[in-house]
Amino acid sequence: MEANVFSQLLVVHRSKDAAGHGMTGAHQAKLQQHGFFLDTCLRQLAVMDAAHAPEILGLQFCTDDPGIEVYTGNTAYSFLLQTATGLNSSIPGETNILGQFKSAWSRWRAQTTPEQVCRLHTTIHRLFSDSRQIRRNYLQGIGGNSYGSLVRKILDPANDACLLFVGTGKLAHSMLPLFTAFDLRVWNHQSANKPAINSCELFPATAAKAAAEWATHVVLTTPAETRNDRMWAELTRGHLPQVVHLGRRRAEPGSWSDRANTGHYFDLDDIFDLRSEQSSLRSLQIRRARKACEHIASAYGDSHEIYMPQSALA
Repeated sequence: MEANVFSQLLVVHRSKDAAGHGMTGAHQAKLQQHGFFLDTCLRQLAVMDAAHAPEILGLQFCTDDPGIEVYTGNTAYSFLLQTATGLNSSIPGETNILGQFKSAWSRWRAQTTPEQVCRLHTTIHRLFSDSRQIRRNYLQGIGGNSYGSLVRKILDPANDACLLFVGTGKLAHSMLPLFTAFDLRVWNHQSANKPAINSCELFPATAAKAAAEWATHVVLTTPAETRNDRMWAELTRGHLPQVVHLGRRRAEPGSWSDRANTGHYFDLDDIFDLRSEQSSLRSLQIRRARKACEHIASAYGDSHEIYMPQSALA
């Protein structure tokens, strides 16, 4: 057993509110100076070497924002592992967060100094390896299509439905297999050399209007982004297909606000509400996976925890 492998590991976490607000710009800038920073539609998370970020450990940084949580040592690694495996997600066990971790890590590694990459390289690659082990041993079959299953329940498409997926990222890839029984097509802002899946037709990037007119149901797998949202809100305004936006929260202002409660538009909060209503979330698998994350983290050495204003694991 390696002792104190994570003695210098520091993780700062902030859940976003229903309007998509997270840390202040000043806090984000300070964290980004010192380590790897992940920003998703639901959370912000920074991973650092505590020896090179002493001011982050000051309680003033945390008390400025009561929503900030700071973890260190093996407690930090357990939290990272539970987050990367989807156990801390609103849909427990979903797989999209691990892809977001990997993409953000690749971008950060290409943009930062070799010294900073070297400090975190072993920890992050160990995280990816342990995440695969947790998913393989405890979460097989419960997370990969969670979003797809819930979107299908919300839309309840008829047999002759025309489903358009906007975006060709990992989230779209994980969901598309659940919709192959329908007339299924994809649009992306950049043209690809081949369709997202072999049996799925890809609209050209220049054919967004034609794609919107063809669809009876639209699933946006893209992040909330003003220009893209404005375009698709306008394109779908005429014939009002059912739209599910998987990158937007209910309270966020913007182009979709007038669609709320019309029965034609759904967002992440509708997905989470439906998930809460489902009684068979395989809670035993989730509990076992959490314990496995804690066990893996503790096996690397003594646990350390410096400051945690509130539990992220409730």
